[in-house]
Amino acid sequence: MRIGFFAPHVGPGSSRDAIARACDVADELGADTLWAVDHIAFPYGFRAVYPYATHEFGESPDQPLEWWDCLSVLTFLAARTERVKIGTGVLVLPYRHPVATAKAIATIDVLSGGRVLFGIGVGWLFDEFTALELKPFDDRGAVTDEQLQVFKALWTQDRPSFDGRFYRFPEISVTPLPAQRPHPPILVGGNSGPALRRTVAYGDGWHALMLLPREMAEHKARLQEMATAAGRTDDIPVSLLVAAHVTKDASTYSGLDDAHRRQSMTGTVEQIVDQLVAYRDAGVEEIHTIVSTDEAYGAKSGVDGMELFLREVWPAFLAR
Repeated sequence: MRIGFFAPHVGPGSSRDAIARACDVADELGADTLWAVDHIAFPYGFRAVYPYATHEFGESPDQPLEWWDCLSVLTFLAARTERVKIGTGVLVLPYRHPVATAKAIATIDVLSGGRVLFGIGVGWLFDEFTALELKPFDDRGAVTDEQLQVFKALWTQDRPSFDGRFYRFPEISVTPLPAQRPHPPILVGGNSGPALRRTVAYGDGWHALMLLPREMAEHKARLQEMATAAGRTDDIPVSLLVAAHVTKDASTYSGLDDAHRRQSMTGTVEQIVDQLVAYRDAGVEEIHTIVSTDEAYGAKSGVDGMELFLREVWPAFLAR
């Protein structure tokens, strides 16, 4: 199993220095990936509820999180790192025109030397779709599917053109082509049936969000059944977004309900290692996480938590 971390470009700890340090820690201490995540605008007073966790995006809908641009941060990660892969975890496809997205992802893949992982999603924040005057929220699944078709046409055809329901263009040249051929791995985000079907149809991997190990095993079995029915014979790789909270209080974990256990691996180093083993046994091939700690560890930032995880938790897991 591999380990990846979110670059600190969301929330009050966002800064150039923090992102740079995360890059250095990841490269030096053996992380596998660094991830950037996507929102463009939070309308004040938004009503949509995040479907995967119990927390809000900020103090409240009237005090939303600071959120830096995903693709700009990904470019910084490409320039600052040398070894780790870099990814979008995930990029909300309906926010942008697919030709512009394809060009940006391909350019960053070239600049990084072929290290991009292209995580994609349909989006959940209805109010954001409205504010940005995007295509109808209820069409976001169909829009995403069509964008994925556009990407593959642009990245694999000599003189690509497209005539779809949402996007149309004549034969065009869009360069550069990605360094990875035929294109960077496409990881489809989401836990729903449509997300699994989208993975089977277009994805090189499935990116799950905040599921318990037993739920991961169930979803992966369902994914492989759908893949077999569709004629795919490969074993589709599976990754998972789940936070981590490291504490020296061994009683913390036992007091959590399933909703909180889904969104964060919580406990002592040993308890988190046990949770990582359970995810590995459920078929998870990569964990994407953001690490917090209790006051006993003295970590002052998410990057401090990341360093603690790589120095103490991850080596203990690898020894199992």
